[in-house]
Amino acid sequence: MNISRENTGDLTAVITVEIVEADYKESVDKALKDLRRKANIPGFRAGMVPMGMIKKMYRKSVMADEVNKVLSEHLNKYVADEKLDLLGYPITNEDKQQDIDFEKQSDFVFFFDIGMSPKISLEINKDIHVPYTEIKVADSMVKDYMKDMQDRFGEHTHPETVEENSKVTASFKQLDAEGNVLEGGISADNGTFSMEDVELKTIAKKIIGKKVGDKVIFDPMRAIKDANKVSAILSVAKIMVEDLKAEFEVEIKEILHIVPAEINEELFKKAYPSADIKDEKGLKKKIKEDAQKQFEGESDKLFLSKAVDTLIEKANITIPDEFMKRWILENNKGELTAEQLDVQYDSYLNTLKWQLLQNHIIKENDIKVSQDEVKEHIRSFISGQYFGGMENNEAFASQMDGIVDNVMKNEEEVKKVYDQLYDAKMLKLFKDSLSLDKESLSLDDFIKKASEAPQA
Repeated sequence: MNISRENTGDLTAVITVEIVEADYKESVDKALKDLRRKANIPGFRAGMVPMGMIKKMYRKSVMADEVNKVLSEHLNKYVADEKLDLLGYPITNEDKQQDIDFEKQSDFVFFFDIGMSPKISLEINKDIHVPYTEIKVADSMVKDYMKDMQDRFGEHTHPETVEENSKVTASFKQLDAEGNVLEGGISADNGTFSMEDVELKTIAKKIIGKKVGDKVIFDPMRAIKDANKVSAILSVAKIMVEDLKAEFEVEIKEILHIVPAEINEELFKKAYPSADIKDEKGLKKKIKEDAQKQFEGESDKLFLSKAVDTLIEKANITIPDEFMKRWILENNKGELTAEQLDVQYDSYLNTLKWQLLQNHIIKENDIKVSQDEVKEHIRSFISGQYFGGMENNEAFASQMDGIVDNVMKNEEEVKKVYDQLYDAKMLKLFKDSLSLDKESLSLDDFIKKASEAPQA
């Protein structure tokens, strides 16, 4: 057995593996003896088949198996001994590799191309600036939150007919020019709107007085004149309704009348039982704080995406492109063509660079996720979702241990949790160690900016 390596570039090389008969003869002979002992061939008793016949029938395939085993074992050992940090795995060098004939040959030479991971020296520090976009909590947003809160804790009744201040839940079906339901058009089973949102008075008059089961035809955008509200009612993206001009058949399913709760101490206690809110000013402050916390998660996602792009650019990672293209095609035989790869390669490359950089950052900053952390994350999630308020119950604790253990048996779910926890620790590292150039945007502008950003 002889293995050698010849560099063909800064990050590529050819490994040559020479195998002689002595490297595999013993294992081939043993395999043939085992076959002879087990062979069931008509005319011969078990174990009495002539070895010559066994060799004639099986030696070629046995030899191929044993040579490949020796090749794989020693190639892997060589990579480990030489501490080669490979990209993917070795692939056959088609220019040098000659056809193998297990019938006639006893010695073999194999040639493999390898690609090696680049050295990364990037340091995470304050010299690296990344934009961090906060969502501005507008006064109008606080006002809407307060109104929703007053409605939620107000007095609810179900009148027989729609009134000027009713909330209406209805099904919506888009119609064609002839007034028939449009096949493939927009539809929503339970769209809810407030009569106060209907700005076009002629439409409001058509709806007021209607009962459950009655139908009204109108154009939602013409009636409400607010793309955000209409998209929420129809459960579609805002862009789908901004220029929408279409009549809908609207069938009333529920009528709700709400007498809003008064803004007083009783409302404060219902909305925020553990907070010490004294007046309307304190309520607005609390609403703003809560909204800011909710938006922080979205800001963090966009920041992480921007940080990944910035760090990849700073790291200036070099990849052996020709090798990687060959490796990707080899790894996706029958599923990806060279032409498709040319179109998608930049995306593959960016993902690979981030994987390499991520591994470097995790190693350099000793980021680890323990099994106990994974279990605690699963426990907290299940407890919060399904068993709120039972954390101190002994029977619950025993039951929870069993649930967590069952989830831990699901490798796919466990991997997702590991990834989430690594992402959370990576995010914390970036927020603590990089320079964050903060800016504030309205919710609409933030959504627009986030939609234009590539995903990390």
